[in-house]
Amino acid sequence: MKIAPALFFATLVMLVPTGAPASEWDDYLDNAFQNPVWNDEVRAGYEAYEKQDYAAAADALRQAIAKGCKDPVVIFRAGDALRVTGEHDTAAGYFKAAAEQFATSRPEHRARADAHFALAEFHLKHNNFDEAEWQLECAVDLRPDFTEAYLLHGDLFVAQGKHHFAAEQYRRAHETDPENIQALMGLSVALFRDGKLDQAKTAVEKTRRLDPENERVGLMAATLAIARNNLAAARDEYTAIRERHPQSKDALLGLGYVAWREGRFDEAAEHYAAILDLEPKHVEALYGLGITEAKLGRTDSAIERLRRVVALQPGHKNAHANLGALYQNTGDYERAIEQYAEVIRLDPADTTPLYHLGVIFIRLRRYAEAQAYLEDAVESFGKDTQWGRAAQELLNLVIQIRQDRPVEIEKELERLGHPGGKGTDD
Repeated sequence: MKIAPALFFATLVMLVPTGAPASEWDDYLDNAFQNPVWNDEVRAGYEAYEKQDYAAAADALRQAIAKGCKDPVVIFRAGDALRVTGEHDTAAGYFKAAAEQFATSRPEHRARADAHFALAEFHLKHNNFDEAEWQLECAVDLRPDFTEAYLLHGDLFVAQGKHHFAAEQYRRAHETDPENIQALMGLSVALFRDGKLDQAKTAVEKTRRLDPENERVGLMAATLAIARNNLAAARDEYTAIRERHPQSKDALLGLGYVAWREGRFDEAAEHYAAILDLEPKHVEALYGLGITEAKLGRTDSAIERLRRVVALQPGHKNAHANLGALYQNTGDYERAIEQYAEVIRLDPADTTPLYHLGVIFIRLRRYAEAQAYLEDAVESFGKDTQWGRAAQELLNLVIQIRQDRPVEIEKELERLGHPGGKGTDD
């Protein structure tokens, strides 16, 4: 029996919930109206989604899918609701199914690109870089003006350390949306890390024209000034940020660093201490205060600060290195050995501890171990470098001792000296 046209369209209007996105409901109704088995679930799902009750939306839409609904918009919306509720792994399955269904039934639908984008987010979160990149390429092929996809692609390259490629993606995001602050900031950071300081500065200036009081813009401008060794300009940037944001920990950290670089250690300590008043477990402030107190001769306090740093962040290589130097300078050699060994474990490419360990084992009269470390140090640094020459001189001393040739060890160590004995200073 044929349905009268008037009754047919009246039924269509009744099925559309108030406030639902018309284009999505049109897609659903065009494709799925002849399957009333799951209409109630889909309607309930969209109504719940509009009310931001995402758990209820996910439940209803999943019921519709379980009853046989294959409309990719519905499948995509179920995945989106699941993502909002934190069920990312389950959501990814729905996004994959939606992308596949879009390809066969609705290849031109706008949400098809969104499904690929959502899958890229999921894979990037799990460090599946190749899969994430493929999904992003699909997204921008479908939607060339997809700013968010270019931004995420830039983030993906940053995560891989491919800053040149990251800059290209952020530049595309800027081209699709010239007033997007995130695109310009990402571009400035990527260019900075790629060593292109002039281009990074241009991106920062563009961002500043769009948002003159943006704190991140000021911080990036200060970073560029430091990279050019213009500490005065960096200090001005950090000061301006503090005038607008008196409790900016990033600005205080920058002011502490600039003061430290300029040798104003008391002032640097004040800035770092101000951060700790706001956040007692701020790792970089604790580290900055620790190496500053070491410069001020407050050794016990410096050691305590740095011990707190490695307790909070065991992988903080510089804190371990400076703890090693402080323990070495105070004659606590066993603890110094532990800290230098941790530096090597964290970063096998950092060969500086080899030299210090050589010195320590000489002082401990453990000459075989000293020789082994110093031989590694000479090979790692190269004989034509400052550190390589210093290590070779100590190595010659150890060989002389092991050949039972008389030598006054302490006087020879004092005569030869050794660079870096006061800490890494970074």
